[in-house]
Amino acid sequence: LFIISMKKTVAKEDYLKLIYKIIEEDKKVSVSLIANHLCVGYSSVSNMLKKLKELGWIEYKPYKPIFMTKKGNVIASQIVSKHRLTESFLVNVMGFKIKEVHEIAEEIEHINSPKFFNRMKKIVKNAKTDPHGSKIPNCEF
Repeated sequence: LFIISMKKTVAKEDYLKLIYKIIEEDKKVSVSLIANHLCVGYSSVSNMLKKLKELGWIEYKPYKPIFMTKKGNVIASQIVSKHRLTESFLVNVMGFKIKEVHEIAEEIEHINSPKFFNRMKKIVKNAKTDPHGSKIPNCEF
């Protein structure tokens, strides 16, 4: 049961992270844009957006642009920050090649351990950008 619910949480966080990145690129978030990016059907996206709305993470009405709530933005910026910090740590501290770190960071970003990520942040000297040049959101874990 735990694994099933954990996967659902990971999926929700992945959707939220994608919405954050689309907004970060100054694009309007839509069901079709999300569906195309994730290679899933519109109904799957709509179902997940309803769940994110119930959690208070997004504002969503069918056929309207999707917006992130303050609560959703806090969570999304933490996920994105964890991912980008992890990539920085893997490249700058552990010596991984840039092309090797994305998949590892995809898994680590879902760990719920403020102590772990605060220590990582300190080790990478509060890096402002990841190895790809993307801005690391400054947030509390």
